[in-house]
Amino acid sequence: MCRKIISLISLSLLLCTAVYSQGKMELLPKKGNFTVALVLGDNDVTDIDPAVLPNYSVYDNFNNYYVSRLGADDNFSVKQPASITNMAGVSLNYFLSDKISLNLFGSYGYKSTPGEEAYSGVLPMSDSKGNVIEGSEIPAIQGSPETTNHKLYLSAGADYHFKFDQDVKALRNTDFYLGGRFNFMYERLEKNQISWLKDDKGDYSVNSEGGGVATAEAIGFGGALVGGVDYYFTQSLFIGLEVNVFNFMYQHTEIVKMPGVQGADQKTTFMNAMSYPRLKIGFKIF
Repeated sequence: MCRKIISLISLSLLLCTAVYSQGKMELLPKKGNFTVALVLGDNDVTDIDPAVLPNYSVYDNFNNYYVSRLGADDNFSVKQPASITNMAGVSLNYFLSDKISLNLFGSYGYKSTPGEEAYSGVLPMSDSKGNVIEGSEIPAIQGSPETTNHKLYLSAGADYHFKFDQDVKALRNTDFYLGGRFNFMYERLEKNQISWLKDDKGDYSVNSEGGGVATAEAIGFGGALVGGVDYYFTQSLFIGLEVNVFNFMYQHTEIVKMPGVQGADQKTTFMNAMSYPRLKIGFKIF
């Protein structure tokens, strides 16, 4: 499906190029114009490490044999592998003048999975001679928690657009810009273990007393210097590339592994240069 969408977009851009390649129409945005762009790529500058909330060891830490439930994921996160085809968010630009525009960017991610009950298993059976019957046992299966992850990312700032001689064919309808951003991020990871295995004198029993919700909550803020280029194929359609020339983010994470236990603080600083390239496909609304 994604390949079809990308193919259609590529075909549209090629057709637009053919129609307008001979003209000298001024396509770049002017004062009062408003643009909207879908941003593709990786914009996860900050992130909660899912390992801060382990699935099982919070409740009972023992080394007897049991089977992890199929699909149980200790690395649960809304963050996806970096790819230029990932939708990173939506970008809005309003032009105060031909050279100055205000920018607002936003994205939201949500992921959830239902929990599963633990199973204590079945002990192996023995024959009349007391020998264990192979294959008669059912291994204990650990429960998996109800897990949810929310993430909100916002940035606001302004861009300066460089105006070049439109008679230069190579630069015609090309918009180069440099801008500043104030960034804000909020993320919350929750795990609620429905039931879990307990060591009962060498055997297993299922505990369903309700361990409460373990949480990790992060707030991040910082700033970035961004640079980019947009190429306008028509008066309404453009495609662009943007990169963080320099990025700084501070993240504070509070981790509560069990209800009633004082949260542990984790502070992280992120600094990057020439990072997080993003592809934009946008439209000039008016």
